[in-house]
Amino acid sequence: MEKKIVFIDIDGTLFDHEHNRVHQSTVEAINKLRENDIYVFVASGRSRIMALQVLDRYDIKVDGYVFINGQYVIYKDEVIYKNPISKEFLQKFITECEQVGEDYGFMTEHDYTVSSHSDRVVESFVNFKMKIPDINKEIFKTDDVFQGLIFDLKNIDYFNDKYKDYVKFIPWLGKGADIVPKNGSKANGISYVLKKLGAKRENVYAIGDSYNDIEMIKFANYGIAMGNANDTLKKVADYVTDDITKDGLYKAMKHYKLI
Repeated sequence: MEKKIVFIDIDGTLFDHEHNRVHQSTVEAINKLRENDIYVFVASGRSRIMALQVLDRYDIKVDGYVFINGQYVIYKDEVIYKNPISKEFLQKFITECEQVGEDYGFMTEHDYTVSSHSDRVVESFVNFKMKIPDINKEIFKTDDVFQGLIFDLKNIDYFNDKYKDYVKFIPWLGKGADIVPKNGSKANGISYVLKKLGAKRENVYAIGDSYNDIEMIKFANYGIAMGNANDTLKKVADYVTDDITKDGLYKAMKHYKLI
C-alpha cells in the first residue's frame, strides 16, 4: 500500500503562539503518525531558522520541510527545490519602500533580516514568539531571498497590483504580509515533494489555519482547517477540526484514522 503524507502548518496549527507552546497532544500525534509509517512534513511560512526555534524546543522530528511558503523544500537532509524572488523586483520594491517609509524584511536560506526595529516590526516577531532579527537592508545583494515581508497592510492592494508580474502578497494576522514569487505557494512546494517521493496527490493530507494555507488545503486530497482558522480557509477545507487549544491536530488525525 502506498504511503500517506501529512503536511502540517506551524503557527496556529502545530505551534500555539498565543500561549507560546506546542501542546502535548500535537507532539503525540506527530510521533504516532511516524510510528504508523506515514510521512510527516512541516509546511510553513517560516524559514528553516525560524521553524527550528519551535521544532528543536520540543524535539519534534519530521521527514521533511516545505519552508517559506513553498519556496525552499527539504526531504531528509536534501534540498530538493529552491524558488528565490527576482532581484530586479527586490531592488524596485526596496527603493519604493524607502521612499514611502514602509518597513520590510527578507528571508534567506540561513537568515532573516529587517529594515528597522520599529514598534510594528518588533511587535510582529514578538507575536509569533520569534527572535528579533538583525537590521540588514542589503542582504539581497549577496544572498538569494525566498520571501519578503511587510509589516503594514495599508499599501497591500497597490503593491499587489503594481508588482503582480513578479510576486504576490499574502496577509497574516491582519498586520502584515508575506511576499512570495507569483508562482509560489505551499502547494507548489508540496508538488516537488510528491515528485521526489513518487507519491500521489490522492494520499496527501494537509492541515492549516491561515491565508497562506489556502492553496495547500485545496491541493491536498484531504484538506483540514483548524477550528481557529479564518473563515476563508474553512470554506475550502474538506474537514474542520477543533481549535489548537482543544487538541485540534490530534483530533483531525484521529478523524481520518491516521493514528
